[in-house]
Amino acid sequence: VGVIVNESNGKDDIQKLDVDTAMTAKGENDATNQLNPAQLLASALKSFGSFDVELISPASEKQLYRAMPSLGSTFVHETPQLYNTVVQPYIQSIIEGNSLNWIQNIIHGKKEKERLLVEHDLFVVNIDTKWRSHPDPNTVPREQWLNHESTSDLYCLGIVKQDGIATLRDLTVTHIPLLKTLQEEGFSAIEKIYGVTRDQVRCFVHYQPQFYHFHVHFTRLENEIGSTIERGHLVSDIIQNLEIGDGSFYEKRTITYKLKKASPLHNLIENQSSLR
Repeated sequence: VGVIVNESNGKDDIQKLDVDTAMTAKGENDATNQLNPAQLLASALKSFGSFDVELISPASEKQLYRAMPSLGSTFVHETPQLYNTVVQPYIQSIIEGNSLNWIQNIIHGKKEKERLLVEHDLFVVNIDTKWRSHPDPNTVPREQWLNHESTSDLYCLGIVKQDGIATLRDLTVTHIPLLKTLQEEGFSAIEKIYGVTRDQVRCFVHYQPQFYHFHVHFTRLENEIGSTIERGHLVSDIIQNLEIGDGSFYEKRTITYKLKKASPLHNLIENQSSLR
């Protein structure tokens, strides 16, 4: 169980607790369960004043690390060779570790159905949990979402249903129709449901992504969460890059990105460098 405590000063701390007592799940999904904190956190949070609490159960190593105090970051210049020898095996180990079951629950409509905006044969588009100011989808009728004041924080997530596309690196010319349709359907749904036109919405991909099942982000221009240049790649640019040459642009190029020091992937890359 991961316990993320966000104090009023913005500092995040996390504790990994062994819990033997029964807990009541309140969240919609296994990866974002909000559990009853009354007994679970009584002793752990005595030293805190005003705080918000997020509980993740089960919490993966990556989720725990992401919430730990940062040791700083560094740039990684990921060549195709580095990807093939270090990064891709790491990604595959994550996928085979069954930590992405929560994604399948969303894709197949078992969880977060109230957040669903678009259901397509190839993908779904949902309200992202990062959009915390969004009206409660369980209690507020959808017609009241149109032009709602919270749309300045707009954040939606498109998740493809196809397995085998983990990241930007896996995209080829064959995925261009999927990307175009996903982007268009997302833009159309956002405009219809929220009244936000496409010229006010960015559609982009992260590399490295937060989880290794291909997904795209839709955010309003005022909302800059996750859109930093060293991580974000616009889907419109991705499509154009794939249309160049034989469509293997992301397989062949060096990709530069920011990576937290001492993260599992960073440690593997550092170990590989020390062997040279």
